[in-house]
Amino acid sequence: MTQSKKVLTSILVATTIIAGVAPQIAPIGASAAGTSATTASVAAITELRSLNAMTLQIKFDGTLPAADVADSNLAAIKEHFEFSGGLSIVNVPRLKSGSTDTYIVPVTIQNPGATYTLSYKGGATQTFTGSNVKVGIRDTNQVTSDTFELESFQAEGTVDYANIIAAYAGGRGDQAFVVDDDNKNAAGQSLQVISSLRDRSVTLTGTNGDVYTANYVPFTQASDRRQAPKFRLPAGETLTPGVTYTVTSNWATIANPSFTARAMAPLTIDAAEFVDATSFKLTLASDPGMDLLAGRSVVLKGTDGSELTASYRFSSRQGATGTFDVTGGGTLNAAIAYEIVPQNNWAASTDVTLGQKAAYKVESLNAMTLQIIFPEALSADEVADSNLDAIKKNFVFSDGLSIVNVPRLKSGSKSTYIVPVTVQEPGKAYTLSYKGTPVETFVGSSAKINMRDSAQVTNDTFELESFQADGVVDYANIIAAYAGGRGDQAFTIDDDNRDSNGKLFQVISSLRDRSVTLTGTNGDVYTANYVPFTQASDRRQAPKFRLPVGEKLTPGVTYTITSDWADVANASFTAKEIAPLVIAKAEAIDTKSFELTLDKDPGMDLLAGRQVELKGADGTTLVAQYRYSSRQGTTGIFDLVSGELDKDTVYTITPLNNWAVATNVTLGEAEAVPEVVDPDKQPDKEIIVAPEKENNTKPTLPGSVDSKNAPGVADSQTDTTGNAKDLPKTGDTMPIIPMTAGLGAILTAVYMLLKRKFAKVED
Repeated sequence: MTQSKKVLTSILVATTIIAGVAPQIAPIGASAAGTSATTASVAAITELRSLNAMTLQIKFDGTLPAADVADSNLAAIKEHFEFSGGLSIVNVPRLKSGSTDTYIVPVTIQNPGATYTLSYKGGATQTFTGSNVKVGIRDTNQVTSDTFELESFQAEGTVDYANIIAAYAGGRGDQAFVVDDDNKNAAGQSLQVISSLRDRSVTLTGTNGDVYTANYVPFTQASDRRQAPKFRLPAGETLTPGVTYTVTSNWATIANPSFTARAMAPLTIDAAEFVDATSFKLTLASDPGMDLLAGRSVVLKGTDGSELTASYRFSSRQGATGTFDVTGGGTLNAAIAYEIVPQNNWAASTDVTLGQKAAYKVESLNAMTLQIIFPEALSADEVADSNLDAIKKNFVFSDGLSIVNVPRLKSGSKSTYIVPVTVQEPGKAYTLSYKGTPVETFVGSSAKINMRDSAQVTNDTFELESFQADGVVDYANIIAAYAGGRGDQAFTIDDDNRDSNGKLFQVISSLRDRSVTLTGTNGDVYTANYVPFTQASDRRQAPKFRLPVGEKLTPGVTYTITSDWADVANASFTAKEIAPLVIAKAEAIDTKSFELTLDKDPGMDLLAGRQVELKGADGTTLVAQYRYSSRQGTTGIFDLVSGELDKDTVYTITPLNNWAVATNVTLGEAEAVPEVVDPDKQPDKEIIVAPEKENNTKPTLPGSVDSKNAPGVADSQTDTTGNAKDLPKTGDTMPIIPMTAGLGAILTAVYMLLKRKFAKVED
């Protein structure tokens, strides 16, 4: 300062006065150019002092031209200041409020005690000594999961330069005031000055050994009526809850330099609206109370496939709303909607869009699965299994894509559905119109499902197994339609497909109509088709795939699986001979269905997709198909493909394509036929002769006549005994009566004969 004063002359004093007055009484016309030239020629330093390690105070011989303090001209202004020792300015000079010539000039960190020189615009060289003074900061506080603040207070003798410079005075309200050249306020309090923190950083060291360089977040050093500049970790890094971090700096001394990190929820975006072709406003769900939007950016994904990046406009926040500007020369199209994706998770993803809200939001989760968020839940008809053909027509895709099964509502969601589709082409832009609504665009996913293992299960069938521990979940466990029957396997994941612990999952959608390619070391190549209802059975994620009818795996051959929808970590297995299942019995349920029981529980649904033939004893042939998911231990239900079972017919069971053996297994029993017994072989019942009570019932006895003179009797006897073929066809014959028999014996014999004859006729 003394040296500088020695350099001053009476001429310099005069030019300073002229420079100070010139902006206010600028000459008119031709003399204006001369005044400008004079101002430029007299821009000389009259006094220079180092206030602290990062701040100089420089007094010029007048007010600097606007161009020499313009933010937009920083690169040129830096060249005006020629320092020794590698020092440089970091932001434009700022004129102190109430002054016409004294500026706060932020510089890179000085080396305490070092001698520096400065020449401004090639003028006289000034000398100063690097300051060892650091700015006094009281507290450190975490404000987000990746950001913290350093807070200072004027009551403790520290002032942010925003409150004492002319450029900001109009916008600071009652925070603006004046300090003199010694940086004392009207009350005589001496204040340290925090100059621009542009490009400043601090070091953050955690008790867990983490060390970060945290950079200043622009325009936060004197916002929200506080002196609390924010510092942010490198992109993608976050503070670890429970770890204590300590802040150190080469420009600040911090009284309370440590804080213990805690988990903090991200901000929530509540709304977005266009401002113009390059700007829009984002509104948070609540006012954060400080400028936590500072330094943040978002990616905008348009329904037309376009993608833009936008950054927060510093200091634009008004309560919960801040303005974002599109970067990179892009422009917004108000005719389309943009999905808003916060970068580095500073805010939670929501279904908020910029522009007219889409009828639905489409996201490709993997090569065969879409996730679609509709405005509201779909009707029962729009998700009914029985209505699949009609539902397919609701989804009109470009480029031949189509759904393969009905949409399934995710558990815990109001309108988010898992939609299985044919395999997409990676990177291809697809469009979808649902029931005639405006087209939405999405990009085909290159992600394949991560399957861990492959294994043979029968002579013509193998399985692919995935595990939730590997971050893969079958949709059966996360959809509302199956939740009631999945027991403790059912759980919920959010729209980002994360569970309650934050674990991210790949989703296996319906495998209906899916296939894989099986290639053997013997040159065989098969297309193996998915066996329905096996993808999440038996408490496993192990869908079964079967060779074409009649084909079987060759023992000893190693087979490798390839797929356009799955990556299989252990993709090969060596085939072995596996004995077929053994059917132990069959039992009818009704005329259309019956139960087959195996000799032992296979432990997995190896009945799936199987058929049997029923050959009836009456010559009929029927075919029955296993009822998917009906197996209970050893028993499964089979339904006739057509026809009905005859309860009086016995059917022989024959498994089709040798998946099982059924030795002497039949279905049904023959009707019991009554036994026919020859009456003659039955013992005669005891005959009891009882005297008749009525006389008119007694037989009339023939008179004692000569046989030759009694033609009636003689003829009768002749007709009865003379022709054997005329005898009653009962095996009965006329009893031989001894001539010596008495009349009682004769009457008894006649009575017995007549009774037996008429009794046989009645039978």
